[in-house]
Amino acid sequence: MSVEEEEAITIGVEIECYTILSKDGKISRRIITPGIKPSKTGERFTVDKSIGIEYVSKPFESVKDALQAISSGLEKYADSPLADNALPLPVGGWNDRFAGTHFHLGFKDKGFRREEAASLASYIHDHIPFIIAVSANSPIWRRRITEYSSNRLMRGGSRYCIPVAKGDLNQNHYREMNFNPENKHKPSTLELRVCDSNIPPYVCSVMTILRILALAWRNGRDPCNDLPHEAYLETRDEAARMGAAARLYWRGKHVTVGEYLTLLLDNYSEEASVLDIPKQVGEVFNLLSGNWNNAEALRRAAIKLEKRFGRDWERRMALKLASALKTLLNGGSLKNYHEALGLKGLSA
Repeated sequence: MSVEEEEAITIGVEIECYTILSKDGKISRRIITPGIKPSKTGERFTVDKSIGIEYVSKPFESVKDALQAISSGLEKYADSPLADNALPLPVGGWNDRFAGTHFHLGFKDKGFRREEAASLASYIHDHIPFIIAVSANSPIWRRRITEYSSNRLMRGGSRYCIPVAKGDLNQNHYREMNFNPENKHKPSTLELRVCDSNIPPYVCSVMTILRILALAWRNGRDPCNDLPHEAYLETRDEAARMGAAARLYWRGKHVTVGEYLTLLLDNYSEEASVLDIPKQVGEVFNLLSGNWNNAEALRRAAIKLEKRFGRDWERRMALKLASALKTLLNGGSLKNYHEALGLKGLSA
């Protein structure tokens, strides 16, 4: 299928969030909105009927611009007139509701035609287990620490992120990928729904992966991985269970998440080389090689607090998360973020 080579492919995100009430040491679904005038930057601060708050970005061509804008946008909630010392908590689950990050891909000025979205969806499809492993971020469910990396997909994926066969794309909102028609806020897009709500470096790491794949698709490159549907479903489940420690398939062979990333970047080195990849995304990529993603960070921090403080672990975790998020959203590194969570000595 021919596509316009010069037409820029953009990616925007919707990030559903819990709310940290750091003054009370609570994680809730309380609705907060920034105390600012309507933004001229294209971002929106909306209410999600299930989780509470949702941050909607403008479409981006640059991952570096996206990281800065998303961090700045989430930080604006700190000025909410609706609650003192409140912050958004981008996490896939905590109480009994799921929160996701939804990615919207399209051509900058005119969106995607349905056949263009279907073609790109087929190109991305077999990399979805890898994307899930990178972005899994819901090890806590009903205020309990679990062994799963994405409780959101393990418990709600068959309802809210229904798997699709490669080549199958429709407008069903609850499919893992769907064709999203234009509305008053955006042109038509391809929507990817499998990712948990997450902190900006992980959101932008997925954005980097999608940018590389979209550029390769536009450049007419042959797909570098191919999975039978049975293997796809198996590794999708493995990625939701194990996160960055998952065993994935690459051309029929088992590989680690770190090995998968290396193979992807090697195969699409030309596309990767034209991206201005932010330092924090580089940190994420290095951490993936050590079986580490944000689900693992949250689980390790929570386990440490539960061992030390028993039932009071969640209140103390809320306080640590508030401190860690403030550090990160104000330009801190992932190392600073991990240290604020009590995970000293961890670095990329």
